[in-house]
Amino acid sequence: MLALVLSAISVFAAAALFVAGQMLLGTQLSLSLSAAGFGSAHVSLVLLFYSLGFMLGSLMGPRLIGRVGHIRVFAAFAALICCCALLHGAFLDDLLWMVLRAISGFCGALLLIVLESWINAHATPQRRGRLMSLYMVNYYLAGAGGQLFIGVFDTGDARVFMLAAGLLVLSSVPLSLTSRPAPPIPASGRLAFRELFEASRISVLGAAAAGFAMASFYQLSPISVKQLGHDLDTVARYMAFAVLASMVLQYPIGRLSDRLDRRRVILGISVAVGAASLLAATLGQLSLAMLFAASMLFTATASCLYPACLARLNDRTAGRNPVAANASLLLCYGIGQCVGPLCSAALMGLIGPGGLYVSIFLVLAAYAAYSLHRLRFADTAVIDQQPYLPMSADSTPVIVNVEPPPQSAQPQTQQQ
Repeated sequence: MLALVLSAISVFAAAALFVAGQMLLGTQLSLSLSAAGFGSAHVSLVLLFYSLGFMLGSLMGPRLIGRVGHIRVFAAFAALICCCALLHGAFLDDLLWMVLRAISGFCGALLLIVLESWINAHATPQRRGRLMSLYMVNYYLAGAGGQLFIGVFDTGDARVFMLAAGLLVLSSVPLSLTSRPAPPIPASGRLAFRELFEASRISVLGAAAAGFAMASFYQLSPISVKQLGHDLDTVARYMAFAVLASMVLQYPIGRLSDRLDRRRVILGISVAVGAASLLAATLGQLSLAMLFAASMLFTATASCLYPACLARLNDRTAGRNPVAANASLLLCYGIGQCVGPLCSAALMGLIGPGGLYVSIFLVLAAYAAYSLHRLRFADTAVIDQQPYLPMSADSTPVIVNVEPPPQSAQPQTQQQ
């Protein structure tokens, strides 16, 4: 295990710095806009531009990396996303921030493509599961660590943006100094939407529901907790615990979904997410401890919905092209990311902080009902199901590439 970690230490270090900076910046932007007097709906409108930029970057990234190389792309776009973070701290302008969030999303997608290409270069079939589990632990620990910086300075203090910018640009150092050869970029492609929907309706709708829930939570929960009267230290701890909880059930649910009818597992996940949302919307508004517990249950289960839906889609396509399947399903997730925060913010404006969780409950309850309906139909035998892959839905299509690079086409060391 130690040798496995050491072989990918530069990638893990770069990923940790990037994720910590990105999550810190996202939470800080949400709180800063709210403190400046912008309503929840306006905050969501500004922040959704990150999702739009991320989708565009996921589509264009592989071609750009293929032209100029992994390390050059990572260094250039780490510098650009650092500049965006600094500009957020220099100017409080909602229109400017929309542009900056779109640029940040585009940059973030390219950085993740580079990182996850390197992960795949290490992920031989024999050790893929262990390496992905370590990658996800590293991902969520870094994200939780980034959230803890929220309470260090006051909301809107430019030093928070400087700190986030520093973490983001430092992520380029480990990869820039690595002596390992750059990996190949797999062809990502996409499935036609009609083919995607016909292959697995439950996966398409589930990915959209997962995007709705996760984007709503991460964009609006800091505002919701502040509106309940809690201070910045409480918001920081709340977000850190929520991020940490995201990795707790990845492995157990993955094991369960490989042994049972995956549709039943997806149904169970959606019921659990809906129940956690309902608890947060009711008892969580009365008790901080209950809000922490309900939110941790929410992120622990909601983070498993997208990878379960992806595994389900691979079942239905017999695993013929998992990279193309993920590229297409990510677009569905991205649609949910764009719609969710706007709808949740509108409901928050009507009924208060609990509206965030009520909107998620309504969507997940409807999805659970549909999942229950789909159980009536015959389906893929459990023995023919494709393996579940622990992953974040904020990953990119290349992370599901399971084929090692051909022996006859080893990548050449990239010129510095």
